Order: sequence, then C-alpha cells, then structure tokens
Amino acid sequence: MQHHDLAHWPLVVSVSTGAPTLADTQAFSQAWDEWLAREQPFASLRVFADAASLTHPPGAAQHVKQWFGRQAPAIRDQVMGMANVVPPEEFERVSRMNIEKLFGVPAATFADLPSALAWLRDRVFAPRGLPFDEAVATAAVQGKTNAR
Repeated sequence: MQHHDLAHWPLVVSVSTGAPTLADTQAFSQAWDEWLAREQPFASLRVFADAASLTHPPGAAQHVKQWFGRQAPAIRDQVMGMANVVPPEEFERVSRMNIEKLFGVPAATFADLPSALAWLRDRVFAPRGLPFDEAVATAAVQGKTNAR
C-alpha cells in the first residue's frame, strides 16, 4: 500500500508498506505524472516501511522503464532531490543502486528517517533558501506508517 502526502509541498512524502502489485506501481507512476504536471520544483521523500515494500511485481520493470522514458526530462527539470528510506537490514543491498545517476537529480538512500531529513534540509532545501521543517516531515511519515 502506498500513501502520498502533498500537504508540505514542495516536499512530497510517500510511504510504502507491503508488497506492491502492478496496479500499485501504475498508480505510483500516475501520481508522479500529476506532480510533474504542476511544472513546479519539488523534492521526494519516499519511505519503504518494510522489506516487502521494496519488491517488484511481475511487469513492473517494463512499466517503470516506459514511464521513465517519457518523464525523464521532466524529472531532471523539476525534481530538486530524492531521499529514500529503507529498512536498516535492506540498506546495504539497496544503497548499491545509484539512484542519483539513474534519475539525474540529487538522490540518496538512507537507513533511517533523521538522516534522510537532514540530507533533504542540507542538500535540497537550504541551498535554495527554502524552509524545511523536519518535525512536520517526521509527523507526516509517522502518520502514514501508523495508518496501516
């Protein structure tokens, strides 16, 4: 299951729990289409709440590849940064993927929320002179993970 919180725009908070279906993957790319359609810079904080949320259902790789092929220019133009939080036991495996190179925007993977928030504050928001409230972002994540 995926929950998105845009209440703190330009920060988009997404929390994923459990194994996604192909429909979940398609809904996630549709959500990104809507955010990119705003034509406004934003940053993404994506939290994978459990190991299952990191799995890819059959057909997802092809769907994502096609979607990314369409949206890569908009992503590079509008996304200020991407921080992904994964369960600590998955960090070593997942951190081998170079998401910054893949997406062409500042991006990093973290094993805990405070590190991801500090990175977003220091690397994404502060250099642009944008306010960033870590407490509000933490509450948004906790609200989504507790809503399961």
